Amino acid sequence: MSNHSQAQKIPVPIANSELHELNSSLVGQKYSIKVRLPEKYDETTETYPVVYLLDGDHAFAMATDIVQYLIYGGHIPDLIIVSPAYGSKNTPEFGGTNMRNRDLTPFPAEWLKIPPGGAIYLQFLERELMPFVTSNYRVDVSDRTLAGYSLGSLFVLYALFQKPGLFNRLIAIDGIDDSILVMEAAFRAAHSTLPGRLFVSSGEDDMSGFADKMAQQGYAGFTVEHAKLNSIGHFAVGAEGLTKGLVSVFR
Repeated sequence: MSNHSQAQKIPVPIANSELHELNSSLVGQKYSIKVRLPEKYDETTETYPVVYLLDGDHAFAMATDIVQYLIYGGHIPDLIIVSPAYGSKNTPEFGGTNMRNRDLTPFPAEWLKIPPGGAIYLQFLERELMPFVTSNYRVDVSDRTLAGYSLGSLFVLYALFQKPGLFNRLIAIDGIDDSILVMEAAFRAAHSTLPGRLFVSSGEDDMSGFADKMAQQGYAGFTVEHAKLNSIGHFAVGAEGLTKGLVSVFR
């Protein structure tokens, strides 16, 4: 028998993190809420910016390390990460409980066999998750970031136009759909102001045209930055996009 098999197996925790359960009456879903706190959170009375990070089952651990390095380098302020998760990386068709496909899809899609839940999920973030976070942590309610990758990127752009000002910083990584262009056109017809800083990044999805269009619209209070990510493939751009996105929106 190998020494490895004989060794006691001890889980490796994520430093300065907490886990909560939150039942959403809006969605009808129990979420695992993963929270990353600043290293000196218990030693201060400060309030902190919050990054609401989508896809917590996949992205939370990665994001905590990225944030820590960026803080060490002075690129971003210390902050709180709040990341809803499902307790499973796999979706139901693969034997899991992850409902990201439902929650992060705001529009009907041929590949989605159930009604899209993006509109209700956005209500969950605003009406249930944010009040939970505000009541339990010292957060700066005027400094909220929403970050998403792939399907989460589509949801970030949906939230930008559906709830302008709810998030003042937004990071959308390698994911867009023509429905967003239609949504932006309808929004532009009725609004000249769009508060917020948006970062979009292209991997397999080219988001440069959308970024250029947004820059040309001249929305008051709005800035946008685009970055081209590496060419290895869609699954190789999440960490790079989040790193560049955080630096961009907090610059």
